[in-house]
Amino acid sequence: MKFSAASVFLLVATPSSFAFVPSKASPKSPAFVSSPYFRSTGPLSSTTEDDIEVLKHSIANNFRESDAKLASAARQQKKADLKNNDPKLAQIAAVETRAAVSAYLSQYQGQSGAAIIYSKLVEHGVEVVNGFSGGAVLPLLDQFHELHPRHGGKKPIRWITNSNENSAGHIAEGYGKSQPFGGKHLPVGVCIATSGPGLTNLITPLQDAICDGVPLVALCGQAATNAPKDAFQSCPAVDLTRPCTKWAYQIKSAAELPMVLDYAFYVARNGRPGPVFVDLPKDLQNQILTPELMDSFVETNLNEPNYDTAFCRLSERRRADGSVMQAVHIGTEGKGLPFQIIKDAENKYQIDAIPVVEETADTRDDFHADHNPTHTIVKNAPNGETLKEMVFDEGSTMAKEVLNLIRQARKPVILAGQGCNDSPEDLKYFAEKLQIPVATTLHALGCFDERSPLALNMVGMHGHPTPNFMFQESDLVICVGSRFDDRITGRMGSYIPKAREAAEEGRGGIIHVDIRRTEHKKQLAPSYFVHTTGKRFLQTMNALLHKDTEFGRASITAPWLKHMAQLQKDFPVKIPHFKTESIRIVNEQGEETLVPRTRMSAQSVVAELNRQLLEAGQMDNAIFTTGVGVHQMIAAQLITWTQPRQMLSSGSLGTMGVSLGYCIGAKLANPGKICISVDGDGSFNMTFTELKTLKEEGIAVKLMIIDNDGQMMVEYWQRLFHNNRLLAVRNTANPDYCTLAKAFGIKSVYCDAEEDLEAAMKDFLFNDPEEPVLFHVRVERTPCLPLVAPGQPLDDMILEDVEVDVDGAAAPS
Repeated sequence: MKFSAASVFLLVATPSSFAFVPSKASPKSPAFVSSPYFRSTGPLSSTTEDDIEVLKHSIANNFRESDAKLASAARQQKKADLKNNDPKLAQIAAVETRAAVSAYLSQYQGQSGAAIIYSKLVEHGVEVVNGFSGGAVLPLLDQFHELHPRHGGKKPIRWITNSNENSAGHIAEGYGKSQPFGGKHLPVGVCIATSGPGLTNLITPLQDAICDGVPLVALCGQAATNAPKDAFQSCPAVDLTRPCTKWAYQIKSAAELPMVLDYAFYVARNGRPGPVFVDLPKDLQNQILTPELMDSFVETNLNEPNYDTAFCRLSERRRADGSVMQAVHIGTEGKGLPFQIIKDAENKYQIDAIPVVEETADTRDDFHADHNPTHTIVKNAPNGETLKEMVFDEGSTMAKEVLNLIRQARKPVILAGQGCNDSPEDLKYFAEKLQIPVATTLHALGCFDERSPLALNMVGMHGHPTPNFMFQESDLVICVGSRFDDRITGRMGSYIPKAREAAEEGRGGIIHVDIRRTEHKKQLAPSYFVHTTGKRFLQTMNALLHKDTEFGRASITAPWLKHMAQLQKDFPVKIPHFKTESIRIVNEQGEETLVPRTRMSAQSVVAELNRQLLEAGQMDNAIFTTGVGVHQMIAAQLITWTQPRQMLSSGSLGTMGVSLGYCIGAKLANPGKICISVDGDGSFNMTFTELKTLKEEGIAVKLMIIDNDGQMMVEYWQRLFHNNRLLAVRNTANPDYCTLAKAFGIKSVYCDAEEDLEAAMKDFLFNDPEEPVLFHVRVERTPCLPLVAPGQPLDDMILEDVEVDVDGAAAPS
């Protein structure tokens, strides 16, 4: 007797307490168990009644790992009868998976494509969506209206209309960058746009997000599938977005949407986070999910393994116990992930990622490993040759080797990257227990409280001098959650020479911890590479340290820390000041008087901002955003960073105009925080139309415009590298920003002299907490120093604004 997919669906769709869950590898099991992948050897049509009897036992007893003891003796007997290499096991596993997928899809039967999308947004905990309207996305937009019947009087997801799609993308980035950890769902930002120019306006936010690891889901309308070629506002959206996203896909049927959206959110949030893009033809937003569509989806994608299918297929795998399973592999070959169907605590079917439990040389899958860390450690020789690899945990001999190497190092430093943002307390314990100074990257500012005596602050091109000097002198660099970007290394061939020398002698070297296995040896070959999360590495090291109650560290690193204190004293970040001048003014009575006026630098303004927030005890409650330019690096240098994800800025792409959008997103995700945009006039001019959004939505952010009538960072480069031939760096007709704010009905404050700065800053920060405020600050043009010139070692810095000799062919990008 043969069974159809529909027959099997009837078997599995009845309410029960079981879940369709293959046994996962035990957390203590090796993450790279050697066993081959298998592929299905028979079609569904060859499945017999005997097979279905086995299937019944399998379904009835396939519990989660925690309930494995409840598995029946009958199922175990069947497993014994059908050897693991029997093709029937693969066939039965395929039947199980197809039945589970049918049950999963049936939860959305009768909904339109647009309704399914909205349902998935709710399931994934989305509370705010930014975007802009357009004809191709109207069915989806309609789902957000408070009067839509689906809401039944309940409050819908908050929809915010922006002034353009570019800003919508940056606001979603700000939301994803700053949404707090610890909730039911990992952080993510969501934006929606129409087809054509709506999509192309999102390219910059998508590229910004892929460069900086920002979790973002972008949903865009598209011309209908039956529209003529080159229809109005159609464009090759997937081709345009594929290079700047982790995954880009155009749906082919409403039946794909449940799995497409689940996969999109998983990929955006997991591994190194990043953007995904889903293209939504208008007719498929209106298409109703029917049994026929579901059957077609299952038969098309989940019959025989089909590696030409762009979306999903069956993927035969082995569980940790050696038994056969059929996963649903979503994504293209070589760049996709395996999932299983489970029932959650609310008795709802969902997809669940399968960890890396089996690898050989032939089956190694780096894309999978980049999203599901193997928690392994690799030891390399100084020449980069891999010596050995094993599981990384408290019992690992190589974990103990790493700890012993750290213990013997005389001049260790920690480089804390974005991968430490979810583990500030673990990092603090690790650094303090071992008495190791900590430097941070731009995106990690605040993950280590800079009020600590061990804080080196930001390292790199515009970093503090002290960490730049100390990295070059260090005998051991512990890099946790950073990828050795060129902005923090300087000339790579001259980077950390003493640590490389110590590696050769076996007394130091480089320990690199990263969630992506593909970062191993990408920029340099570390002594040890740990493929895990920053949090897991720190917790494992701390557990080992906690057991060693007799270990003392202060005497070993005391000279190193004394050296650090002296460097900080000798090489502070300098704040330019100007002489006080006497200015003749006419008072209200028409009398002339002389008043003292002192011009300001961007550095002095940021320093005053920092002072007032610290003295008011509000620094821990503040989030800062910046555009790109001198104001960005000055803020990074002079604000005392105390909390992770406190600094939101465009790092790798260097996108001007993002600060206002990031700030709006941060406030939406953190309504109880003081959200402050530290922006330059050049950056602010690009996106100030979002003042409309602030007023319409009543979003109480603080906007500080540091106005020097130009792009000072690039102007300084033209001065250094192009004989002071200035072009395209002066803004000679900036608006009156206070008048601009007034035009939008927003309060403004103005200051152009040191004598007024304290009072104006206090008004800006504290007097109107429930409404947006714009602070226009006029400053002189001063460069941001120190600066590691392009092509130079990390410790070769320009420290003062004086004439210096540079390589004219090495102008920075």
